[in-house]
Formats: sequence, structure tokens, C-alpha cells
Amino acid sequence: MADGTEPQQSGGRSWEPIPEGDPFTATEALDLASGANPVLLVGTKKGVFFFKMDQSRRSWQLQGPAFLGHIVHHIVVDPRDRRTILMAIRTGHLGPTVFRSTDFGKSWQEARRPPAFRKAISGEIERSVDQVFYLKPGHATEPCVWYAGTSPEGLFRSEDDGDTWESVAGWNDHDMWSTWCPTEQSATPDGSPMFSILIDPRDKQHMYACTSSAGVFESTDQGGDWVPLNRGSVADFLPDPNPPWGQDPHCVEMHPLEPDVLYQ
Repeated sequence: MADGTEPQQSGGRSWEPIPEGDPFTATEALDLASGANPVLLVGTKKGVFFFKMDQSRRSWQLQGPAFLGHIVHHIVVDPRDRRTILMAIRTGHLGPTVFRSTDFGKSWQEARRPPAFRKAISGEIERSVDQVFYLKPGHATEPCVWYAGTSPEGLFRSEDDGDTWESVAGWNDHDMWSTWCPTEQSATPDGSPMFSILIDPRDKQHMYACTSSAGVFESTDQGGDWVPLNRGSVADFLPDPNPPWGQDPHCVEMHPLEPDVLYQ
């Protein structure tokens, strides 16, 4: 490999990704975890980069790239402990998967069971995860829970800090899934992803999920069932400019102080 690491097999193997040394010393990792100095994590098609601001807050120090040559779709620091990092990555030999670090990027471990759709039964279209596109820490009261959005537009949940992932059947096996997310109509070369998974800080049961082919959806039972939430979001490119689904938002965010306010 270009970064000097040996190819790894899937199934929870570890990876030391940065040939020039660890991104941060143990002391620096503690400082970053405490929030003493800002750090910016940047995922790219050429790996992941760490930008650390100096104590004067006038310049940035670049570390990386880690996972050189691999596509990093999303990398997220867990705000619940400020030390754990999950990374959604597509590697040349492992395919779409999730890596996890518990020491702020000094070392990484691949998920033992990455997100994957269940096996199709007779008459169903076979689905396979092409990309793990988005990662979201769970509610503050569920410290080991994470959610992942994929392409095709799947939703997955981990209850062990990203080590193993289960399908959220309320979305992936919903009676309307093939209508909301027609796989034959993927509008982008990499398919249509699920992204911007939002958790109401007041209620872990209340969630939003957004896809690039169907729009915004809401669940009030932690993903057990979903309803479209798109009325009023005009889609002039469709025959019906105000459809219940079919919109193409690119990003949806929740106001940090007013959870009922969403921006898209």
C-alpha cells in the first residue's frame, strides 16, 4: 500500500495508519479530548487529515493523511467522551466498512460486523451496502449507541460503540422502502445515500433521517416506523412540485438549542 501499511483482512483487524508517527502524543490526545485545543478532522478521497490548532489559536498543524488512498466519507468524534472516533470508509480491499479509534486516532480497529443488509428472500431485490456514508452518535443517555446511513439508503444501529452493526428493520424493511428509495433511479454515480441522521436531545425515540432521493423522514419510536416530512419543501423539478417524498436535500441540521427547528 502507498502508506506503507500491510493489507488487512476484514473482521475486526487493527490498523496503524500513519507512517510518520501517531497523529498526537498521549498528552496531546488528552488535551484534545478535554477540548483545550480545537482539532479539525477532514475526510477526503485520499484519506483522513487531522488539523490541530496551536495554543495561540493562530495557526494549524497538519497531521496525516491516515488511510492514504482510501475514501473517507465521514469521520466523527463522539461528543459523549471526546476520545472515541468513528470513521466511515471505503477501502480498496475491505470495501465499505467502519473503523473505530478509542485514543483519538493513535490506533484504529475495523468493525467486526460492518453495516450490511439482510439476505433477500424470494421475490426481493438483493441489496448490498456500497458506501457507509454517514455516522451519528446516539442519544446522550445511550453512550455506546451509534447510527450509520448507507448507500443504498439504509439505516443501521450499533450498541457496542461501532464494533457490530444491526439493520434498523423499521426503515430498511419498511413496506414503502422500494417506493421511497427506488434503487434503479440512483441519481448520482455513487448511488443515493442516507445522511443527516438527527436525534432529538429531549427524547431518544424521536429521530429524523434524510435521503438524497426521498427527502426528510421522521420517527417517534426510535426507528420502528417512519413518515415523510417534506410538505412545503417545493420540488420544482418534479411533476408535482409539492410531493410527500422525492425531494433532494443535501444536508439537514437541527438547531442546537431549539430541537424543533431544522435547516436543510
